[in-house]
Amino acid sequence: MACACPDRHRRSATAIALAAGMLLLAAGCGGRHEDADVPDASAGAPPAAPDRARARLLQSPQVRHWQEQQRFSREAREFLRTAAALPAFERAQRADVLETQITERERTRELSAGEAMLLRVAMVQAMPGSDADQARRLATLAEAYRKDAERREAAWAARQRADPRMQRYKARERIVVAEVLAMETIPGGLTRDQYLRQRLQQERERAWGNGG
Repeated sequence: MACACPDRHRRSATAIALAAGMLLLAAGCGGRHEDADVPDASAGAPPAAPDRARARLLQSPQVRHWQEQQRFSREAREFLRTAAALPAFERAQRADVLETQITERERTRELSAGEAMLLRVAMVQAMPGSDADQARRLATLAEAYRKDAERREAAWAARQRADPRMQRYKARERIVVAEVLAMETIPGGLTRDQYLRQRLQQERERAWGNGG
């Protein structure tokens, strides 16, 4: 059964928009400094089509989203690099802002759980404190993510149990297993386990429409 990955599709769309934007920007960035003193006969004319296209692209949600992602990454890296040297009040304030951003981006799937956890681990390591303090914070963080993963897994399992496709598959699974175990000869030169896996894969494809 294929897994939907909206965050992956969102990042792919952003990357495609960015690539297009860079091409358009590059097309309009040719040097004109050698003609700086020469009046531009087209100064009063409407912008050329490529200029309008670049302007529209720079205002597109995909490019603005990418720019925001880049800003977040730069600010996070800068904080992690300088946290130990910051005054305590400023460090705590900026850490709170970064934590809020991580939480929101994890909620909207702009950061995966793994990416968010790595950032939080880096924050713990960047903050002042003894090795014992850091170890306790990291242990607390790991436990929180473990419990969250268990909740997500339980919710996924509940959705699967309620899915009529899963119910149909499970009913067929019992029948197929009984049939294969009762067979004296396995076709195709396969082992019993190989043939069973093949049959069950076929049942999954039927239940979910070829894995969709």
